[in-house]
Amino acid sequence: MAFGVAFSIKSTFGTTPISSIAYSLALCTGIDIGITTFIFNAALVFIQMIILRSKFKTKRLLQFINCVLFGYFTNVTLYIVYSLNIPDNLFINILLIFLSIFLIALGIFIYMPADIAPLPGEGCVESIAIVTGWRFSSIKIAFDTTMVIIAFLMCFFFYTNPFESVNIGTVISAVMVGFTLRQIAKLYNQVTGKNINIVNK
Repeated sequence: MAFGVAFSIKSTFGTTPISSIAYSLALCTGIDIGITTFIFNAALVFIQMIILRSKFKTKRLLQFINCVLFGYFTNVTLYIVYSLNIPDNLFINILLIFLSIFLIALGIFIYMPADIAPLPGEGCVESIAIVTGWRFSSIKIAFDTTMVIIAFLMCFFFYTNPFESVNIGTVISAVMVGFTLRQIAKLYNQVTGKNINIVNK
């Protein structure tokens, strides 16, 4: 998923919704994106506490470890991706956006069913799914769209270029990650005959 974030930033079409607010915060403050990623994701853990209340399980606190790791690996993968000297042209950048979408959706599909500690973004989506009973992938689309709007407003009011963090690639990701996740789950069911539970109550 960190590679998904790195590829989206490299594309210059805007970062993925999962990191749009953290990236906007980094742009507006000059703070390292690894640190802003940790701060934003830690805040999402506290939001889960508010959403779930008595249903908030202690093991969800393990997400704070994920906050540190995801922030660290965002920096590492950005370094790797930029060191690859990937050509900067329209066709390549479009490919990077869709590669980013696939990697993030695949990452969610792999780690959510493990039911140990999701990344806080998906933890929030899962929390809403638990409380409402709505479909995870549908909530994911709405959640990502909300993050994109907030990130855009942050850059609009506090940064010189409102489209630096949020751009067409961010909008595509907001819609497509949840959809792609749904297709991966369907494909897994067709191949194995088994269903994966994305939401862990």
